[in-house]
Amino acid sequence: MSYFKTRRKRGGSGKFIFSLIVLLLLGGSIAIWIWQQPKSQAIATVKEFYLYEQSGDFKKSWDLFHSEIKNRFSDEQYSQLRSQLITQDIGATSFTFDVGKVKTKKNWRSGVNGVIMKKVYVIKVTQHFQNQFGNFNLVQEVFVVKEEGDFKVLWDYK
Repeated sequence: MSYFKTRRKRGGSGKFIFSLIVLLLLGGSIAIWIWQQPKSQAIATVKEFYLYEQSGDFKKSWDLFHSEIKNRFSDEQYSQLRSQLITQDIGATSFTFDVGKVKTKKNWRSGVNGVIMKKVYVIKVTQHFQNQFGNFNLVQEVFVVKEEGDFKVLWDYK
C-alpha cells in the first residue's frame, strides 16, 4: 500500500477535445475566408467599375478593363461611346445598379480573341435607367479575370 496517492485532474480530456474543436472551427473559417477572397475581390472590381461609370468617369472604368477589351477600344473611344449610349441613346442622366452572385467558370474562351482563360468569375449586373419612356433595366453578364495580379473586367462578344 502506498502512502502517496496520485490524483488525476478531472476534465483534462474535455479541455483537449474543446481545444481541438475550437482549432478545427478556426482552421475551417480561415480556409473558407481564403477560398472566398478571390470572389470578393471580383465583386469589388465590378462595383468599382460601375461606380466610375455612374459618375461618368469612363477613363477610370476603362482602366479596369482586361487588355483584350483595351485592345478593342481606346480610352477616348470608349469614353465617347459609353457617354453617348447613356445620355443620347438611352436618354438617361444617371443609373443605379445591382451586382448579382459570383459564379466561377473554368477554361472559358474569350469571344474577343478566343483566348482560353483558366478561371473566370461571372457576375450578373443589372443597370436601372429612367428616361422619358419610363423605367427599364439593362442586364449583362460581366466577366472578371486576374491579369498581372489585378482583377480586370471583360465582356463576352460571342
